[in-house]
Amino acid sequence: MKFKFFFIFLLMFSFSLKASDIKIIELHKNISLDQLVLDSTDEELENNDNKEITDNEENEGSEEDITIDLNDNSKDLINIENSKNTNPDDIVTVSQVETIFDLNKKLINENLEMIDYINSNTLHREFIEILSSPEISNQEEINNKIFFVIKKLYELGEIGKAYKLIKNIELNNILDKEELNYIYLINLNYLFSTFKLSEACEFKSFLIDEAVILAKFLLEKTDIFCLTLENNFAEAKLLNSLLLDSEKETDINFQKLFKHMVLNGEDNKIFEALTNIKSKELIFLYSAMLRINELPLNKDFIEIDPLNLSIPVILSDSTSMDIRIKAANTAFYDEVISIESLSALYQSVDFNSKDFNNPEITINSLGNNNELKMAFYYQLANIQIFPDQRLEVIINYWKFAKNQGLEKIAYALTKNIIDKFNPTIENTKFAIEIALAHISNKNFNESLKWINIYENSNHSSEKIEYAKFLISLNETNELDTIIDYLSTNYSNLSTIKDQKIHETLQVLINFLNLNEKIQSDLSYDKIIDDRLMPSYFLIRDIEKNIDLQNDLSIFILTLISINDKNWTQLHPQHLNIILKAYNFYDQGSLIKPILIEILDELEIF
Repeated sequence: MKFKFFFIFLLMFSFSLKASDIKIIELHKNISLDQLVLDSTDEELENNDNKEITDNEENEGSEEDITIDLNDNSKDLINIENSKNTNPDDIVTVSQVETIFDLNKKLINENLEMIDYINSNTLHREFIEILSSPEISNQEEINNKIFFVIKKLYELGEIGKAYKLIKNIELNNILDKEELNYIYLINLNYLFSTFKLSEACEFKSFLIDEAVILAKFLLEKTDIFCLTLENNFAEAKLLNSLLLDSEKETDINFQKLFKHMVLNGEDNKIFEALTNIKSKELIFLYSAMLRINELPLNKDFIEIDPLNLSIPVILSDSTSMDIRIKAANTAFYDEVISIESLSALYQSVDFNSKDFNNPEITINSLGNNNELKMAFYYQLANIQIFPDQRLEVIINYWKFAKNQGLEKIAYALTKNIIDKFNPTIENTKFAIEIALAHISNKNFNESLKWINIYENSNHSSEKIEYAKFLISLNETNELDTIIDYLSTNYSNLSTIKDQKIHETLQVLINFLNLNEKIQSDLSYDKIIDDRLMPSYFLIRDIEKNIDLQNDLSIFILTLISINDKNWTQLHPQHLNIILKAYNFYDQGSLIKPILIEILDELEIF
């Protein structure tokens, strides 16, 4: 047993939670990858969660009350923009704001189940905030709704936020036994996901005393796991034999892990990797057992729950580097880790001088391992001595990353390099690519320098207008930027031959009242549309709630109607109704990011 590692880990993690100093990460200092990742996640926690700690929790100060939520990117319930110009008398208080629990029971208990996946990042963030942020003032009123909200947060991967809601309710008021057991399962899995093994084992004892039954024999397996942590192998083996008799289908993965822990590697056999991991109920237990034994995690963990299991995968030295990088890429896009942490992992990949002396051969030898290729390109760019060679490598890096959908990462990783480049006649041909990279990194002044030199050199490219458009979008919250761009560039856009793209553009033109400015003459190449419309009743209810000005009802119903669909998959009439709904919802606060998502998805730039 690696109990020494276990207790050292707990001490280090506990210390990192209590640290209140401002953390400044500098890559040139000798900071370990583990510390970089833990520091960045702890800092994220501190920034997002400080205001959510109540006075009672601060006074109690027990270890049990210290929680870790690696994925909490929640905002304040009320975010008032342009606060300097806001009249204090007009500020809305929390008590005046409609929360998820103000919706009718049927809309929550039945309709939340219909929302499985939200492809829009804008709507996904808004949905998570709505589910996780309401204050609970009347326990009795929310008792018949709270379970479905907690369950939906858990299903969407927000186990930390689900756990917070659980901590704020009185569980003895949950009368339904199955619902209570499901809440206990979330509670236990949260402790496993944050590697609080001592607390998980204590909670397990409580559940056994309460005769709780958890799915997939999770409680029985937790009991066996905790006994092995205590070196109580005899009792663990006895309980495991009872488990084998009880399960209709043997959990091969658990048995592999249990056997390894009991033998403690004494049989000198290489650990047989877990396979066919599909159960979310058991994934957190598996990850804890693998981590305590310093065994590798595979890609199934980040595919099943990337939000909560990316950090364990990143920090697992025994896990293959390509899987660790894949987890880190996902974690960066989910804003779980910083670019400094991602850079440290990329730099830690072990390439040698021979690899760098023959970069084309090395890249070909990596085959389809795109994660290692991303790391190789990054290191290759950093070792170039001459600026022109470095720029050439970076351009190739960006092209490769874009083909993998990872250009944002490549732009961010190379920020420090391109900041040192100055616009010159020699590198004019790369000006637009460099400008777009600066825009991605929110460095708009530098981007304008590259755009100006490109224009002054009499080069022409549709990307110039697109780059200017992106800069303007970040300078104002108004829709005028989108309106002007569509008006100015519609002649180019109209040359696109895809009828579905034209129809979607036409919906945007109608919505933005551009019909007088843009004269479109479209032909009907396709008469029958294979894009499905939602049911009449759902459309009716959306329009009814728009008329009644029911903000949250509109939001939930529209999410149901676009469940697991991209914007371009929506029927034009459906999209028109959605835009109408969000033009009203929360005074149109989501319209601009939604329109940007639609334009980006159309790939017309």
